[in-house]
Amino acid sequence: MREFIVITLSFLCLITFGQRAKVKPGDSTYIDSIRNYEYQLEGLSYNIINSKDKVERITSCYYYIQTLKKALSIPNSFDYDFKTIKTVSAIRSEDDKFRVFTWNLLLDSGKYMYFGAIQMNNSDSLELFGLYDSSDYNRDVHYAEFDNRHWMGALIYQVHHYKWKKKDYYITFGWDGQDSKTNRKIIDVLWFDEEGKPKFGEEIFNFEGDLQARIIFDFNDRAAMTMRYDKEEQAIIFANLVPINPMMKGMYENYVPDGTYDYMKFEKGTWRRYSMMFEDREKNSNDLRRY
Repeated sequence: MREFIVITLSFLCLITFGQRAKVKPGDSTYIDSIRNYEYQLEGLSYNIINSKDKVERITSCYYYIQTLKKALSIPNSFDYDFKTIKTVSAIRSEDDKFRVFTWNLLLDSGKYMYFGAIQMNNSDSLELFGLYDSSDYNRDVHYAEFDNRHWMGALIYQVHHYKWKKKDYYITFGWDGQDSKTNRKIIDVLWFDEEGKPKFGEEIFNFEGDLQARIIFDFNDRAAMTMRYDKEEQAIIFANLVPINPMMKGMYENYVPDGTYDYMKFEKGTWRRYSMMFEDREKNSNDLRRY
């Protein structure tokens, strides 16, 4: 536990860097500096995921945080893609306001500990918010609002931006290897308060009249669950989960997708759940096949 405290404390809640410098055409000084850090990050991220030694995984995670902070402190680092780092998710918001880095550390218990950072793309400065995985300690997780120190840890693989009443919202889609029996997917909402600090959760997800701050799905460790925002459908689409045996209701290690998809549409400030996303389309296709 002491090692995890050291790792957590190494990532300051808020770091503000100086003004962004303008790079002259042909000046590769900053790019070369970031690329050198990228090579270090690539090796460290590999060790975090693949090392069989717990101490090496923890140590690599600690140095990864320190190296990432140095890399992101370089002017114009927001525009650098870090393409060679395959084991860390780096997702840029659609409005280019920020990007979020997330990665995980496998514990000997079989659970994962998650780490993250939100890098803001300010016009005059760079800000970095550390994300602290508090999944095991947060209460009222379906309805509560959390700050970046009480984040529901996950690997974020998609971010959808939209506006409502002049306020920016960012729906985040995350995967969590919950334990040896279950996986978890989380639909959360990220927004920024008047001081520009990140907040997670707001009661905008309408599940049959039950307004929730975030949606959490637990399911069998070996199952794959689709969950994403679909631009063509303009909807959040997710696989419907059912127990493999009706007698196992509530035992989420036995939940798997049943082949159908539910969805959420944005209506008057909330995302409302509907069933059977493709039912009408398939019915129309079957009707056409008759003729």
